Amino acid sequence: MSDLPEPVRAFLDQGGEQLVLATSTTPALSDAVILPEPEYSGKYARVLVAVADRADLRGAVVPHAVRAPVVAVWIAALPSSPGFVPRPEWPPMKAFRTQPVGDGYLVVARFEQPVRAANVVRELGRQSVWPGPVTAGGLVVDDGSGPVEAVEERVVPPDVVLRPTGPLTEHVVTGRVPSTAGPFPVGPFDERVLNPIGFLADVDGPAVMFGSLATGEPTETLVRSLRPSLGVRADALDAGSAGLAAGLAMAGVPLSAGTVAPDVATLLGPTVVEAITAHVDLDDPLSREEHSVVLRRAALRAFSTAAWRRQHAGLAGVRVAGEPSVSVVLATKRPEMLAFSLRQVRKQRGVDLQLVLAPHGFTPDADVLRELGPERLVVRPQDEATLFGDVLADAVTAADGDLVLKMDDDDWYGPEFVADLLLARAYSGAEMVGTPAEMHYLVERDVTVRRGHRAELYAPFVAGGTMLVERGLLREVGSFRSVRRYVDAQLIAAIQRAGAATYRTHGLGYLLRRNATGHTWQVDDDYLLDPARVAEIRPGFAPSRLLEYDDSERPSPG
Repeated sequence: MSDLPEPVRAFLDQGGEQLVLATSTTPALSDAVILPEPEYSGKYARVLVAVADRADLRGAVVPHAVRAPVVAVWIAALPSSPGFVPRPEWPPMKAFRTQPVGDGYLVVARFEQPVRAANVVRELGRQSVWPGPVTAGGLVVDDGSGPVEAVEERVVPPDVVLRPTGPLTEHVVTGRVPSTAGPFPVGPFDERVLNPIGFLADVDGPAVMFGSLATGEPTETLVRSLRPSLGVRADALDAGSAGLAAGLAMAGVPLSAGTVAPDVATLLGPTVVEAITAHVDLDDPLSREEHSVVLRRAALRAFSTAAWRRQHAGLAGVRVAGEPSVSVVLATKRPEMLAFSLRQVRKQRGVDLQLVLAPHGFTPDADVLRELGPERLVVRPQDEATLFGDVLADAVTAADGDLVLKMDDDDWYGPEFVADLLLARAYSGAEMVGTPAEMHYLVERDVTVRRGHRAELYAPFVAGGTMLVERGLLREVGSFRSVRRYVDAQLIAAIQRAGAATYRTHGLGYLLRRNATGHTWQVDDDYLLDPARVAEIRPGFAPSRLLEYDDSERPSPG
């Protein structure tokens, strides 16, 4: 063990009966049991589990029957020190420490009584990312780690078995035979680890050639090293490159290839191949980010763990949780914007959507509502004297979606706007998701401004017309506050006081309209055109191509 890092060697030199478990991708450890190995069992003085990185930690299959009062986890590559809160049903934790080891950390947890090492590893993996919603829940998968206890009359078989050890038969409780899965030709990859978080829109590094990258599975470390680069170029994606290409695409790395070999194309699928081979000018920041967004959408929907669960649930004939439904709350004091705002909601694709319209001080035209409103429409009119916060709070009471999204009546939204927010919620785990006010159309000047806001990060603020929040959390914080102005900022502050996270995804599917008057955020055009606050100014109406607008949505300047 002389070649081990000193902290790891010191842990193993303490004596007593111990067990060393390691995944196949970790640094070599003498006498380590390579996982998965469910047959191991028993109580030990200490257990060390070695994993490569966060994805390896979250996917490690540790035998359930191994217990110890001291459990250590060596994560070879980890950018920051992990935290840990033990489960309340466990024995009391007496001590917890983390220690830097090379590019990663050694974590040691000591308990009053032996605990299952598998539970500690699983909980550490869960807490290595911001606690997020369960996606595609309902599919029961046997990962091969073995049962916690063998009580035959209470054992209900899983829906999917990853590593079958014998014949599978129909069970009286489920009425079906468990299906098998694996090995997987591509993925699935953990979307909580391989995702666009950390994407940089403003970079100066050169493009990297795909062939210069190490072959094998994509890693968080590799993605982090590529963030300052313009992107990754490939003349052709040949055999053996599908997994790496899929993982980079999920992470939003701007990957561009001239051609894709037929066998790779079969593995990636037509949507991902089309995104990778689409023309892109990586030297143009807007074109580069648009390419990244289209690519990540396709890859996350194809190769994430949620996508895998939905696919195998379908094969097994099992019901799983679908995408959450969304209730849009939209308040308007402007009858002239009614038709426009209804079109922005109705154009949304791939989402289960309800609109709660709150006309503020007027009665909307019934014919317009019937012609342009979405199928699920609720109208909650309010008197003109009602405070704006109260208008929105009342609209929320009529919402029946799992999530509530506030949209503004005069801004433009791309057809994938809501779907992109749902993707961001899934990979970030944040309770509130929104976008920056990245692009503005200044009506009086007839110019489009791109402001250069950072995106794809946890942030203290998102644009008010883009706030997507869990309906239960909105109820817990008291809904929209009863105020005349600053409604959005007040809600964001309440969400953060509650300990929830706010995540800001890309802003290319949203365009904020700036008129001379009529905004709760009062600021003049000179402020928005200040060179210190602007990345680019384009003449006329020039939004991102992701907006996908038609001529009926074009503004009349001035």
